[in-house]
Amino acid sequence: MALRDGVSRLDTTPARQLWRSRRRKTATPRLSLSLALQGGGAHGAFTWGVLDRLLEEDRLDIDGLSGASAGALNAAALASGWLEGGRDGARESLDRLWRRVSSLGEFNPPAAASPALDMMTRMFSPYQLNPLGVNPLRAVLEEAIDFEALRAAVAPRLFVSATELKQGRAALFENPDMTADALLASACLPHLYRAVAIDGAHYWDGGFMANPTIFPLVFHCDSRDVLIVQIDSLTTDEVPRSARQIANRRSQIVFNAPLMRELEGLAYMGRMAAAGKARGDSMAARVRGLNLHLLEGGAAMRALDVSSKQRADWGFLQDLKAIGREAAAVWLERHGAALGRRSTVELPGA
Repeated sequence: MALRDGVSRLDTTPARQLWRSRRRKTATPRLSLSLALQGGGAHGAFTWGVLDRLLEEDRLDIDGLSGASAGALNAAALASGWLEGGRDGARESLDRLWRRVSSLGEFNPPAAASPALDMMTRMFSPYQLNPLGVNPLRAVLEEAIDFEALRAAVAPRLFVSATELKQGRAALFENPDMTADALLASACLPHLYRAVAIDGAHYWDGGFMANPTIFPLVFHCDSRDVLIVQIDSLTTDEVPRSARQIANRRSQIVFNAPLMRELEGLAYMGRMAAAGKARGDSMAARVRGLNLHLLEGGAAMRALDVSSKQRADWGFLQDLKAIGREAAAVWLERHGAALGRRSTVELPGA
């Protein structure tokens, strides 16, 4: 298994070229879009709703997908279903994934959001609480996702982030690396699950280091448009004062930090390109040609407590999906015409 530290190879194989030519042979003008999907436990059902609505747009083709944790699961399910049955297959695959997650009461163990279990995980590690290392999510992934298809060159480009725990660095799994272990690594919360071992390395949740990663979509995918689907809000309307409010805001800041670093890096490269100081004409052209977009859940998602990321009851997941579909519909109405033309969000410091 070949693992690359955030560095991707351009794929110009005949198989991939055939994939692109097949998807573009249509009378309808096509728009190619790459998606960066943030992690967030059960709140990933919001992203499910966003994707479900986007997939109803016949003009949109998905070029690349990056994701961390729940975002990685959504990305893999979409790509797997797309390969099997186009956009309808992608919607069915996402639905199947989340139904299976709910049926197990899983993103985390049952009652993971309870104060009692929270206290237990502060006192005992998963090596003590779960000595056999059982993770029910494995069966969900193996049933819901066709990993063999994802490893094929014709698959949409996938970039799944994880945190290599010994070196404390971001690592990316791409299509040739795609297995259930890769997704489990990306979604491994260390207070609940044992580190996932792959080829002698050990991994924790990708949200710590790349949540989600943007650079591979910008520099190694064809699409000029990148849409970030964000779960944790970047901003807040007031200073948190209660212990719960502080915990919620702390979580938002921590899990948005990797995204902010990449956005600030793109802004810096953009300034260097504008000043003629960029290293390499190709990189400068990519940054100048980038159309960046961001979609988030607004007040409805900001109102959710961080502990609800560990709920997986079907009614709650359906509510989140509905919020995501509505957010995507509003975004398309306001910004859909900008796709392929211009950015709809400014880079920090740009």
